[in-house]
This record gives sequence, structure tokens and C-alpha cells, in this order.
Amino acid sequence: MSIDVTVIIPVHNTGRGVLAGLESLRAQTLPRSRFEVIYVDDGSTDGTGELLDTELAGEENFSVVHIENSGWPGRPRNIGIDRARGEYLFFMDDDDYLGAEALERLVAKAREDSADIVIGRMAGIGRRAPREIFQRPLSGATLRTHRILLTTLTVHKLFRTEFVRSHGLRFPEGKVRLEDHMFMLPAYLRAASVSVVHDYTCYYWVRHKDENFGNISFRTPPDPEDYLGSVERIIDIIEAETEPGEFRDTLLAQWYRSKLLGQMQGAKYLRLPEQTAEVLHTVAHSLVQRRIPERVDARLNPFSRLRATALRTGQFDLVRHVAEFEHDLGQHTTVTGYRWDGSVLYVDVESTLVRKSDQRPLEFVRSAESVYWDLPTAVLSHPEVCEAAEVTAALKRIKLRTFARNKKLGADVTVPTSFTLLEEPVGADRFTVRLVGTVTLDIQRGNLGGPLLGKWWFVSRIDLGGVSCDFTLGPLRSPAAEATRVPAFVHLDNTPPVLVTPSYNAKNHLVVTADDPWQKLPALIPPQERPAVVRNSDGLQLRIPLALHTSDERIGLPLCLVGNGEKVESAASVRPDSASATNPHSVLTADVPHVSGPGQWELVVETAERPIPLRLRLSRGLFHWSVKVQHPSRSLRARMGRLYRALRRRAGRLARDLGLRR
Repeated sequence: MSIDVTVIIPVHNTGRGVLAGLESLRAQTLPRSRFEVIYVDDGSTDGTGELLDTELAGEENFSVVHIENSGWPGRPRNIGIDRARGEYLFFMDDDDYLGAEALERLVAKAREDSADIVIGRMAGIGRRAPREIFQRPLSGATLRTHRILLTTLTVHKLFRTEFVRSHGLRFPEGKVRLEDHMFMLPAYLRAASVSVVHDYTCYYWVRHKDENFGNISFRTPPDPEDYLGSVERIIDIIEAETEPGEFRDTLLAQWYRSKLLGQMQGAKYLRLPEQTAEVLHTVAHSLVQRRIPERVDARLNPFSRLRATALRTGQFDLVRHVAEFEHDLGQHTTVTGYRWDGSVLYVDVESTLVRKSDQRPLEFVRSAESVYWDLPTAVLSHPEVCEAAEVTAALKRIKLRTFARNKKLGADVTVPTSFTLLEEPVGADRFTVRLVGTVTLDIQRGNLGGPLLGKWWFVSRIDLGGVSCDFTLGPLRSPAAEATRVPAFVHLDNTPPVLVTPSYNAKNHLVVTADDPWQKLPALIPPQERPAVVRNSDGLQLRIPLALHTSDERIGLPLCLVGNGEKVESAASVRPDSASATNPHSVLTADVPHVSGPGQWELVVETAERPIPLRLRLSRGLFHWSVKVQHPSRSLRARMGRLYRALRRRAGRLARDLGLRR
């Protein structure tokens, strides 16, 4: 049988860390006979090569190639291209791993769309992964029609082998920074069709805290001259592969913004030793003067244009002032309320930009009809820099966005967020901004069309003129929000209902959990209300009050009573209780046929997997029925504490009876 895909993995001194990726390849749903894996050991000195030899001895379609150390991943990947037997190539790093269905889905998408390149959804582990490109389906894209492709320039993608070979696509060999960009840019420019697998996490992109662990090139800090030398090589590729005009300038602006000016961003730039920062400034200024026409600055976002203007002056202190201002930008988002409507939870929020140094709202400066960043006077005294600091148009395009995160999924999901921008004056010609918005959590379809099952937490983001500030929802919340935070039963299509609970974790972050509801029912019984039993001609009716939201639709419950050696089935449901004074309020009702004799009966939900006790006990005495909540067993320490307090109370009463205490 022919090979569908060849997975190529450069390896260097990864040790046992390489095994996570190996196990993910062994777990692929694509049959083993239809893919091969080529590890290229780039002269490891820690036994990684020998470990792979041992692990893969006799393993079908898995092999290890040993070479002398070449420096970085370029040569190992080229060797993999030359040896590959697959119809497609997939490049993977030695410390990353795949989702179980990754190869199967990528190959299927490539064939369905006749794609030259397929990009699988990525999740960042200890690092940020691309986000925007995976929020919707994409097929038949090219770089000229879909600039969003520029948001993912790593090579962890599927390529048609003949496409790569026929266009002579190769990686630069040796210690070359941005070697993946030097491969991806020509690949994107020559691809007739690029597709995206947006609804399944194919690739887990890992950055380890241990600086001595990781892929081949990450361990070495970039030298400014080497790094910007690679940026200039990419400029060479752009000029060689494109005609003068708008498209070329767009590509120049991409690498100018992200890889040249990006070296001077906020905290990253301020952490550099002063001598290194001065070298970076000198080399970057020279490169911009030689290779980046001033017209390209107009294609930058407003804050990058401000940074570019400061750099073009040649004054080192201006670049540092801009970086310090950027580093001090942050935002706060306060949760102000919760509202349920059917299966949708609306979370009301208020967001504002702040200065991290004093946590005070960020002020903007108004001059006539224009608005400016509140930069130091030393910066604004330069006319060209002052002009670049204007944000009048950018402020009108400010965005408030929310992303849902789930540990199992790994990748972010965009959550619809509407908002209104308010300006609040704080003095003559100065004001702050407040964004009053609503986050819409659709439990049924909020996860790329599927349900938001499991545990999710949420990050709010303000985007203004190229600056993005994140804040995890939860730590800031109003009293009104707490008064409206309640769980809800949500009925999903073709699946049992789930209980959706907004709560806070140990970090005080808002967590919305959608899971099996039945075990949590007793905790939802309001303390001021008790379950009731009503006798009727057909038997009994149980009424169990619940402090939660439900839609108008009744939610059926497969309930039964177990006791006295019998099991009695009951017709049960959860529905809104409009007669209750508590809001929101629902009631679980169950019609129970006559049961014989006194005794105790446990209420149990009969699910497809297993029976789940509700910790509710129905008791029949000589004269009446009752329902009681069975609290979980408490610790010995707690029981002893209650016993001690009871004994003290009894001793106190005895002392008073004997006249020893008043």
C-alpha cells in the first residue's frame, strides 16, 4: 500500500522529551501502513539518537537517520524531504505532539480541496499559538487573496510532496534564524490552494520552562546582527518573488512590523542589556534606511508606525521611551452581571485601559479634533513622532474581544462580544475610555458550532492601534454580578442535558463548567426551602426545589427509587417554577407509584453509563412521608469538633441547672 504522508522530525539532545511526540504518532487513527516517520538526529550528544534506535527497532514505517551536527533544523528537514515516500509531507518538531486524528484529517482535507498546503489547528503549550486563522473554515486560499495566512509562518503543516519538490523548496542549512519563514514565504507565494483544518486541534506546539530543553534553535538567544541579517534575506525573497506595488509593500510591512520593529516591543526590548539594545538599534536603523521605503510605514498599524517613526529619527532614547510606554499598558475587565436566556449565558462586563505602574485608567490627550497617546513630553516634542502618536481613527476602531480556553482543547475559541465605547473626561483636553459590553456564551454551539462542554475560562482583550491588552475574567466583579450568578440546565441536541455552572477557581478566574448534572442536584436545593411529598390517588408526587435556571422546556429525568429490595421507576422532570418567590427557580417533580410498607428509598438517576445516586432519601414512617438531603460524609476531625461543641453545650446547661453558672 502506498504511503499517504511522511512525518519529518529533526532531533537534537531532546532526551526522553522526544517520547511524547513519538507516542502521539503511535496513537494516530491513520493506519500505520499509510504513514511513515523519519527522525533525523542532528548529532545528539545526550543519547537521544540511541534512545530512538531502541524505541523504533522493528517499528513499521518508523526510522532514524543519524547525521553529523549541522547546527539547526534546516539540513535535517531537507534530508527528510529527499527520503520521503509519502504523497504528503508533514514537518514536526522534536518536543511537540499531535492530536490522535491529526494526520487522518489533514490528508483528507488536502484531497478534498486538492490543496498544496493544509494548516492544522494549533494549540500553544507554554506559548501563544496562532488564533484568528482557526476561527472559521478556509479552503482554496492563496497569499494574494487571504493575507491571514501570514499569521502562521511556522512549518508545522502538511505539504503536497510533488509541490515541494517541483518548486525546489528547501530550507537554509546551518544556524539560520527565521529558517521556517524562508521556506514558508516561497511556499505560500507558489501555492495554488491552501486549506485549514479549523475544528480539530492537530498540533500541540510546546515551549518548556527548562531553557535547556526544546527544539534545536530555540535554546540560543538571537544576536541582533544575525537575526536582522535573516530579516534582510527575507526582504531579498520578497523582492525576487514579487513585482513592485501594493502586494510587495504589504509583505514588506509584515516582516518590518513583526520581525524588525517587533524586536523593540515593550518588555522584550527593555530586558535587553543596554549594549545589546544599542547594537540592535544601530543595525535596525541601518536596515530600515537601506531597504524599507518610507511609503511602507503607512501600511503599519498605528503603534508600529509610532515605533517606526521613532526608529527612523536615529535617536535611541525615543525608541526606549516608546517601549516603556507600551510596557506600561494594561487593562481591567469587571464582570457586572449574568443573564440566562435558554441555552445562552450573557456575561455583562466593563473594561478600561490602565497603566500597570499605578493601576489608574489610561488617559488620552485631545488637541482640537485629534486624539493622541499620552506619551512623555520628550517624545511628543519631536513633530514627526507627535504626528505618529495620533490615534483619532484608531480609537474609533477599538475592539473588545473575548476568548474561551479549555485545557483539553488547548486552542482558543472566539466568543461573540458586543460593546459600547464611552469617553469619560478627567480634565481639560484629557479623557479615559470605558467599554461596556456583553459576552455571549452559547452553550449549545459556542465551540466552533459544537457545545461548550467541560471547563472553560475566559480572556478579555482590548485591541487599539496594534496594541493588545489581555485580562482573565473573574478577579474583578461587582456585587450585582454575584447576585445573578446561577447555574442552569441546558438541553443539548441529541444528548442528555448538562448542568452549566459559572464559578471561580483557586486563581479567582471565572470558570464555566458544563458537565453531568445529576450528582450536583442536592447542592442546588435552596437552604430556606425543603423538598416536599404530596400523597395523591396514584401514589406520591415529589417536589424538589432547585435554585437554577431552566428553559421553558421540561427536561426529562430517568429517575427511580431503590429500597427494600425493590426498584421503582418514576416519571420525573425539571421545569421552571413560576410560583416560587426565589428567582431564578426550578422544580424537580416526580410521580411515584405506591410503594409497600415503611422504609427508606434512595433516589437514583438511571443513566446509560451507570446509576447515579442523588443523595436524596425518601422515608416512609407510620404516618407520613419525608424527603431528606444526604450530606456527604464529613471528616473525623469535623465530626469530633461537632461532638466537642455538643458536649460543651450539654455541660453548660448542666452547670446552670446546678447553679454553678448563670
